[in-house]
Amino acid sequence: MSKRSLFLLTLGFSLFAGTAQADSLIRISENAVVKAGTEFQDVIVINGSALIRGRVLGNILVIRGKVTTRNGAYVGGDIICLGGEITARPGAMILGSKVEIGGKISWKSLPFFSLAKVMLLSFLYKIISAVILLLLSVFMVFMWPNQIRYAAEEASSDLVKSTLVGVLAIALLIPLAVGFAITLFGLPIALALSIFLLVVSWFGIASMSYLVGHKISSHFSPIMAVVVGLIVLKFIHFVPFIGGMLYFIAILPGLGAILLTRFGTNKPWLGSSRNRPSKPKA
Repeated sequence: MSKRSLFLLTLGFSLFAGTAQADSLIRISENAVVKAGTEFQDVIVINGSALIRGRVLGNILVIRGKVTTRNGAYVGGDIICLGGEITARPGAMILGSKVEIGGKISWKSLPFFSLAKVMLLSFLYKIISAVILLLLSVFMVFMWPNQIRYAAEEASSDLVKSTLVGVLAIALLIPLAVGFAITLFGLPIALALSIFLLVVSWFGIASMSYLVGHKISSHFSPIMAVVVGLIVLKFIHFVPFIGGMLYFIAILPGLGAILLTRFGTNKPWLGSSRNRPSKPKA
């Protein structure tokens, strides 16, 4: 997918993702037709045109294409056409405004500093991080399925405790790493703390993904549970504005559970393992 297409996709969904209903008509790189006698909540078309003969209760957004309303068409909201034109035939009823911005829209046509570019870069970061996390999580649950399951069960059985431990770990380890990084002598310690926190985060996300996937269906295999659960968590991450915060809160119990269970082994951090539960079978 080119930069231009990816930008158009991001912009279109960022504008309407919060308002489009389940019965909306969405098309990407193809035309959308609302036939006479049919009804949709919203119509979103990216890199294509829209032909309206029926009823659209909400808004119409077309990027890089044309909007044509025929006789008998009904639009209850606005029609926004970016990079194209709007043609309203006689007999069409449009209750909202018609906004037409001609010309081509691309990455280069935007200001150097713009909200759209920030949103695009954020979108790309989330996509890349999601793919990397998916691969890591699948690898971890393949190598250590029982440890991931054990940590997930710990998070499920004591959600509050696991969350508090996760918050405490973040609140302590990050300032410690930053503090040690200030001094040249403490750089190795800061690096070790950062790596430790990163690994804990990976295992914590895999555990929470497993837990979410297992809650959706107990018949999932460990790998399938992790894949489905991570997809759900990443959908939360993609929610505009508050998604990052919700995603962070959602993975905190996994971080805490990994620390409480010593990476799902229940081995002691230091000292003897006497009077402790046995290690989960690998």
